[in-house]
Amino acid sequence: MNKKLIAGLVVLAGVVLYLNPFSSNDDGSIEVSTMKMGRKDLSSKVVADGELQPEIEIKLSANNTTYITDISVKEGDFVKKGDFLMALDDRQQRAATEASRASVKATLVQLEQRKAQTSRQEELYKQGLISDQEMETTNSSYASALSSYNQAKARLIQDEDALQKLKLVAPQDGTITYLTGEVGDLAQGGMFNPQVLIKLSDLSKMEVLVNVNENDITDVSLNDYALVEVDAYQDRKFKGVVKEVAYAASTSSGGSQQQVTNFQVKVQMLEVADGMRPGMSAAVDIITENREQILTIPIQSLTSPRQAPDGESKKKSSSFNVSIETSDGKEQWRNRSQKSGNKGKNVVFVVKGNTVEQRFVETGIVGDRDYEVVSGLEENEEIVIGGFVAISRDLYDGAVITIKEESKPKRKRGDKSKDDISDRRN
Repeated sequence: MNKKLIAGLVVLAGVVLYLNPFSSNDDGSIEVSTMKMGRKDLSSKVVADGELQPEIEIKLSANNTTYITDISVKEGDFVKKGDFLMALDDRQQRAATEASRASVKATLVQLEQRKAQTSRQEELYKQGLISDQEMETTNSSYASALSSYNQAKARLIQDEDALQKLKLVAPQDGTITYLTGEVGDLAQGGMFNPQVLIKLSDLSKMEVLVNVNENDITDVSLNDYALVEVDAYQDRKFKGVVKEVAYAASTSSGGSQQQVTNFQVKVQMLEVADGMRPGMSAAVDIITENREQILTIPIQSLTSPRQAPDGESKKKSSSFNVSIETSDGKEQWRNRSQKSGNKGKNVVFVVKGNTVEQRFVETGIVGDRDYEVVSGLEENEEIVIGGFVAISRDLYDGAVITIKEESKPKRKRGDKSKDDISDRRN
C-alpha cells in the first residue's frame, strides 16, 4: 500500500480523536460497529504517477546546419513509410556531390592508364627487358591509382547519402507528434546534439513512464500486472504490464529541500484508446501480489494492544486458533494462547457476547482497505470495525459494548438462534 496514504490515515485518525474524544453510552458500554470475518480476493499494489509515451518514436534531424525549404506535413498527420515530410537546402551538398562524382571519373581514367601500363611492363619483365625494381615501381603506381579511385567512390557514396538525407521521408508508418520550424528557418545540424525537426510516433503502441519511490521499488518486478488511469479518460482503467525497471535511481527536490529518490518504471499498455497522445498524465496501480479467497480485515480494525483502565477486569491471556502446515503439507488448526503483555504486535477486538476480546493477529499483504490475516482469527468470527475512537482508544480486553443497529449481523432465514443479537446487549 502507498506509504503516503497510510501516513494520511494516521493524521486523520488523530484529528478524529481530537474532535470526538468520547464513544461511551450512558450505561457505560462502548458503541461499536462490527462485521463477520469472511474471505475475499486481495491485491497489494504500488501506486505511481507518470505520463504516456509511444513505445516507438523516431526523431528526424539534419546532418548539417542548413535552411528549411519545404514542409509537406503538420502535427497530427498520419503518414506512410516513404512519404515526403520536409526538404532542406541542398545547394551546397549538391555541389559537393557533383565534385565527388567528377573525382570518381578522373581517378577512374588514371586507374585505367596505370592498368594498361602495368600490362605492358609485365610483358617486358617476362622477356627480361626490365629490372625487378622497375616492375615494383609500376605495380606501386597501379596500387596507388586503385586506392585513389576507391577513396573517390567512397566519398561520392557519402555525399550522395548526405544529399538524400536533406529530403526527410517517413522511415515507417506513424503520426507526426512533433514538428518545429517553418520554411526559411535555419535547422541546426551536426554530430553532437542536432536539432530535432520531426518526431514520428506509432500511437498504436503506448507505454507509461512512471517514477516509483525507493521504498516501493523492491516490490515491483518485470511482468507485474498493472491498471492505468489516464486523466483524459475518466472512469476507465486500461490494462498494462511492467516491461522495464530501472536499476539506477534519479533524485529530485520536489519543490522542497528534502530530496526524493525514485526509480523509473516502464509499463506497457495492453489497451490503447483512440486519441491517446504522448505526454498525457496517468496514474498506475502496479499489482505486486494477489491472494485469492483469503481471510481479510479492514485496515481500520487493526490497532495496538492496551490494558484495561483501572478498576476494570483484565484478562491475563487470550486464546485463538492458528493455521499450521504439517510436514506432510496438510493444514491443521491448533489452539494458541497469547498473553496481554505482548508488545509490538497488532490486535483486533473480537466480539464475545456483549464484550470484546483483544486478539493478537499476524497480517500479510495490504490492499486499499484490507489486510490479509495470516493467523489469529477464524472465518465467521465477529470483529469490531468502528468507530475509530473506540478502536484506537476506548476498547480493551473485556470491555462491554453495544452494537450499532446498522452493523448487527443479519440472521439467515430459518436460523434457530433467534436471541443471539439481543443476548449481546444484556
